[in-house]
Amino acid sequence: MRLYLIRHGAYQSDYTSERGPGLSTIGEAQARCAGTFLKAQRANPSVILTSGYRRAQETAALIAETLQVDYDPVESPDFSPSGDPYSMRAIIEALDVNEVMVVGHMCSIGELARSLSLQAPALFDTCTVMAFERIGAQWKFLWFNDCGRSIS
Repeated sequence: MRLYLIRHGAYQSDYTSERGPGLSTIGEAQARCAGTFLKAQRANPSVILTSGYRRAQETAALIAETLQVDYDPVESPDFSPSGDPYSMRAIIEALDVNEVMVVGHMCSIGELARSLSLQAPALFDTCTVMAFERIGAQWKFLWFNDCGRSIS
């Protein structure tokens, strides 16, 4: 299984919605940049997991649009900012698919990444993309790309 972990794009400062703020104009550009990068890597996720927060869902939708894959997100509170990395990992590992994309938040995505491989960074900027490959019961860290940094 190939796994792509992505932190959501930069977001607006408007917290009036209980689902949190949506992406800013910069965040939208970052998400498209991440999608373009993933397309160059030939990413083709058949499952997209997100938190219930707007910024994660909007990032996932823009990446899916760029990749030209169906976007039927699987939303779970397990992928929220305070999500448990071992619960997230169990959900991912239970899937019977070739590629999975998770769009979430720095703390929970970072902890998930580190639970998969100690080589993975724990802290990263918006729209950073990481890839992992599952080989048997082990996860191998493949690469890291800070797509959001080039857009500001």
